[in-house]
Amino acid sequence: MNQHILVVDDDASVRGMLGTALKSFGFAVTLSSNGPDAIRAYEGQRDAIDLVLLDVQMPGLDGPQTLAALRKANPEVRCCFMSGYAATYSEAELLGMGASQVIGKPFGNLDALATRLRDAADRVP
Repeated sequence: MNQHILVVDDDASVRGMLGTALKSFGFAVTLSSNGPDAIRAYEGQRDAIDLVLLDVQMPGLDGPQTLAALRKANPEVRCCFMSGYAATYSEAELLGMGASQVIGKPFGNLDALATRLRDAADRVP
């Protein structure tokens, strides 16, 4: 069965690129443009989603705030943060919030990204 990733990023070009790339690596993908949309998507597909890939810096609810809301729905939710600029939060803080990884943007090698996401989705919470 394909692993299902919920990708949350306010940048449409990043969302589109990740959607296309991750599908080409065999993932099922749901795309969300912001925190509230991601929460609705997660609540509607909670049993199907293996991993949430969250942008750190987003207007409104940022990545950590979105993760906190998702944890109310499921304390075991698996998450990786991604960011090109995470000045508000250090990598240690993001990992301390329960993320399994912090992935820098730009992504560079998409094969390596897919491997990292597969590993994070497989990790037992």
